[in-house]
Amino acid sequence: MANQQQAAVVTGAASGIGRAVVDAFRDEYDYIACFDIEESGDEFEDDSIHWFTVDVRDPDAVAEAVAAVEADADIAALVNNAGISHAVSLDELEPEEWDRVLDVNLKGQYVVARAVAPAMVERGHGAIVNVSSVAGLRGSATGGVHYSSSKAGSFGLTKGLAKQLGPAVRVNCVAPGLIETPLLTESNLWTDDALADYADELPLERIGSPEEVAEVVSFLCLDATYVTGTVLTVDGGSMLR
Repeated sequence: MANQQQAAVVTGAASGIGRAVVDAFRDEYDYIACFDIEESGDEFEDDSIHWFTVDVRDPDAVAEAVAAVEADADIAALVNNAGISHAVSLDELEPEEWDRVLDVNLKGQYVVARAVAPAMVERGHGAIVNVSSVAGLRGSATGGVHYSSSKAGSFGLTKGLAKQLGPAVRVNCVAPGLIETPLLTESNLWTDDALADYADELPLERIGSPEEVAEVVSFLCLDATYVTGTVLTVDGGSMLR
């Protein structure tokens, strides 16, 4: 018998876009499961928010966490947000670093979707949103070819899942541009002057906020009932440059 509570799973929930998605979901879902490799989620201070310290690359750990959520609530939404980046040029990019970024950014999305989707299909409804990047559409000079490759792979994963899991489950993807998250501000990928110059060239003339991405994610999970298999850029118009 299905649970009465509806749950959302958010990976990479500790900060940035993931944290903003959790905040956006507070009034929408009874149970919000935060999956993150970080160990502390106490700052959320909300009885509906449940913290799981889990590495999205680990199928067994993910399956165990998903089972724990499903014991209390039906997972109705998954936001695959966990991601990493490390600036490195091709001549210095070692296979180990390629594997690390691809494993978190792309394999992690597959692993969590694989664990969550069967129950969604059985119940006949669900929504998955994969968080990618415009780097997957236009490449990344700062993030490295491994980063842009992982983000491009997310588009193919999204479209393949949308075909396989429909009509029960809608699967979409958001591709943010430069967003003010720790991945941007603490990664040393951009100088302050370079960010300011980039923002000046955008049609909206500013860097985006995590909350603005979370609004789009929430829309795709809750309101976009005839949208599946799409990639939606949230980039202040950077693709027009």
